[in-house]
Amino acid sequence: MDEKRKETIIKEIKYWRKSKLLPEQYCDFLLTLYSEGEEAVVDSKEKVASSFLTMRSLLPFIMVQAMFFLAVLIIYFTDFSIVMQIMIGIFFTIAIVFIANRVKAQYLLLTYLFLLMAALLLFLLTVHIVVNVFQANSLYLAAATFVHCIVWFLIGWKWRIRFFTVAGVLGMIVLLFFLF
Repeated sequence: MDEKRKETIIKEIKYWRKSKLLPEQYCDFLLTLYSEGEEAVVDSKEKVASSFLTMRSLLPFIMVQAMFFLAVLIIYFTDFSIVMQIMIGIFFTIAIVFIANRVKAQYLLLTYLFLLMAALLLFLLTVHIVVNVFQANSLYLAAATFVHCIVWFLIGWKWRIRFFTVAGVLGMIVLLFFLF
């Protein structure tokens, strides 16, 4: 078969694979058939490139984890002033939401995880503020928890993020259980 014709067929098969017009196994078979075994080397390079995409999701994940744990460490285990702890906590919460917004197009599951971590960090920060400002008054603590649960429920309902809705409802149930 003419080389130019083989190249055209191989390009067409790659297009079929990319646009999922044929199952991947059929495309692999046809590519191996028309390239006489040479396409297997190219496929392994493509798989390495696709595994790199998962490595690209690792950097935001590590950054958000580090920010979350650093914020918790600063809030609960340092002697910084309460104002500095609040500012650091708010900064890290905003940074986590910003990173979640940046990875939303590629990694939706990571986006939800990051938003959950930001909400949890904001909740921990609110509890820390209530404990320090109102001397751990249980009424203020319950009110702050109730406000967070309502906000989580509304966020989950508006943006159809199920775990925020569930967290809001479960938080209200647990709060009512401990109050009564």
